[in-house]
Amino acid sequence: MKRMAIITAGCLLALCMAACIQSGVAALVTTLGNASSGIAALEGNSTLAATLQTDTAAVSTAVLNWKQGSPTQNVIQALNLVEADLDLIPSTDKYAPLVDLAIGTVESIMEIVQPNSTAVQARAGITHRVYLKSPPKSAGQFKKEWNSLAPAEAKIQ
Repeated sequence: MKRMAIITAGCLLALCMAACIQSGVAALVTTLGNASSGIAALEGNSTLAATLQTDTAAVSTAVLNWKQGSPTQNVIQALNLVEADLDLIPSTDKYAPLVDLAIGTVESIMEIVQPNSTAVQARAGITHRVYLKSPPKSAGQFKKEWNSLAPAEAKIQ
């Protein structure tokens, strides 16, 4: 009986950890989308800003609906879409580090969701690839890194 209780507790802990990881990744995706959409808007591209909002919302939903052990194609497909969107933001000197952070964060999220997925060298529509030395793994880390790089008008709360 004691052994069964320990196994059950372990399974519940694993499920809670998986849910926490998913909600954390979904929060990171949402923060990434809001920040990136803001850059597109500052660059005067309201269409891209809206597209980034829509596409990152789709990623966040896909992450929250994803079940551990199931194929991750929907999540990866949505992340590829966001990465391709980010690639459309012009790399102006002022915002280039923020675009790099955003693209590198997408790569980091892919690695969290499906380890070794970033080993794919060429994905359709993506020309700007960035590998961050210490990519953010949470919304808080992303905000801190973003705000350390951002000019005043692009800082996020």
